[in-house]
Amino acid sequence: MNNRGTVTKAPKRVGQLGPALRFDDQIGKQWILTYHEILASGTQYLYGVTQAQFRGHLSLLASAAPRPSPGRPSPLITFDDGHRSNFERAFPLLEQFGLKATFFLVAGCIGKIDKYLLWSQARQMVAAGHRIESHGWSHRLLTQCSPSDLEEELIRSKHELEDRLGVEVAAISAPGGRWNDRVVEACARAGYRYLFHSNPWVPAGPWHGLHLQGRQMVTGRMGPNDLQKLLQVAGARRLYLRCRYGAKERVRVILGDRLYHKFWCWVAHWKPGEGVELEVDTLPNNGRKSRYL
Repeated sequence: MNNRGTVTKAPKRVGQLGPALRFDDQIGKQWILTYHEILASGTQYLYGVTQAQFRGHLSLLASAAPRPSPGRPSPLITFDDGHRSNFERAFPLLEQFGLKATFFLVAGCIGKIDKYLLWSQARQMVAAGHRIESHGWSHRLLTQCSPSDLEEELIRSKHELEDRLGVEVAAISAPGGRWNDRVVEACARAGYRYLFHSNPWVPAGPWHGLHLQGRQMVTGRMGPNDLQKLLQVAGARRLYLRCRYGAKERVRVILGDRLYHKFWCWVAHWKPGEGVELEVDTLPNNGRKSRYL
């Protein structure tokens, strides 16, 4: 990136990138679960899952799902953001149960903010057979980015992860689950082949040159029994859940991203002012205020 905050041509890769593992024969055929932080104890934060809960979930998944074959970790379990707890609490349990996960990392946070992973930890997870993909550079909502900022979020994060970890980054999960046609087209131009979002009820399939896939956000209110019921949902209950999520999406459209975000923070018990923030020089267009993640 040059001193004006715009993306320059990516440097030549050092060494040979590892092959990108394919999602094609797995996505669209099963639930894909998304976790965020794995905590030692309970919290009011909606997406905070305790270590005990996560252990219960993995026990259920390990007994119900076939083990992934060598070199092809299952994308059934995913993580967003790249919190340090993914390595300290989730990674050991995944290894204990013989399950693999995909970690979508905010590349601009790794190795720079205490709450987030170190590059050495990300490399350990890759070496153990887990998958690393992109969650943008600074967690900005992609739908709210200018063309140059969108390029920054997509390309800089992809190149940073590839250069640091030596693996091809083929997928991105949209921060806040926000995406539209412009975002999809930009992701395809940036070299991504998969875009993951947070609506589990949108049918998976190709869209403007890449593959779209929804996921189920796992909350701290889901015990193993709740998760099992969700995975087995069918018929009228499935239709009800789909309609309920559709109603939430309509509320989001009516309120707009900013007002909806304030409403979500209240519901999720998350206070932006208490979160971590990126330093100014890690964000696009130096000189702007720091943005809370």
